[in-house]
Amino acid sequence: MSNVEHKNTDDLIGQLCDGLEAGKPRCPYRSISIWLILSVLYIAGVVIHSGIQVDLSEKLHNASFLFEMGMAVAILLASALASSWLCFPDSLQREWIKVIPVTLFGVFLFWILASGIQEGGDFINHFFLPSCSRGLLVEALPFVALVIMTMRGNTTQPYWTMSMNVMAVSALGWIGLRLTCGMYDSMVYGFIHYLLPFSILGVGFGFFARKIFKW
Repeated sequence: MSNVEHKNTDDLIGQLCDGLEAGKPRCPYRSISIWLILSVLYIAGVVIHSGIQVDLSEKLHNASFLFEMGMAVAILLASALASSWLCFPDSLQREWIKVIPVTLFGVFLFWILASGIQEGGDFINHFFLPSCSRGLLVEALPFVALVIMTMRGNTTQPYWTMSMNVMAVSALGWIGLRLTCGMYDSMVYGFIHYLLPFSILGVGFGFFARKIFKW
């Protein structure tokens, strides 16, 4: 390359970089950690205000309940972390992170199906049972906060990001509603009245994911 061509290239780079300032790399864990802490405090406040409607002394010796709540916590943490990494254009070169929450969520849905079969397979009548009316209210505020947080990122996978957000908040809401709604101790009831309404709402938001998470 001649000196003239080299100078022209340097001039072009200088023009393209004119006005740019050096910045610190964003930490993928700080914002999501704050969201997790505030969301847990919010759910704890809801539980305290509504009162625990299950017998914890009995439930803590119930393997099915412990597995159910453990899966919900695992989905919450895995989805929230995946959402944080997806806020970066290259997903921090960790594309595999999406597999973990999707797998956990799939296992959780299979657990609900297996529990429903054990309960007698009466899925239809559960739609007509009275529900805890605060379901969407419990999940709405953490969901809005998580969407606003991820809007500040630069995701190149808006649909995956929205999916992670929906799964994280669904798991968070499941935990809170499971403790405060003692009307029916049924996984099928929980799926229809806790998980399904918010998932449908999340799918609706998903159609606008490209608009919501645009740079």
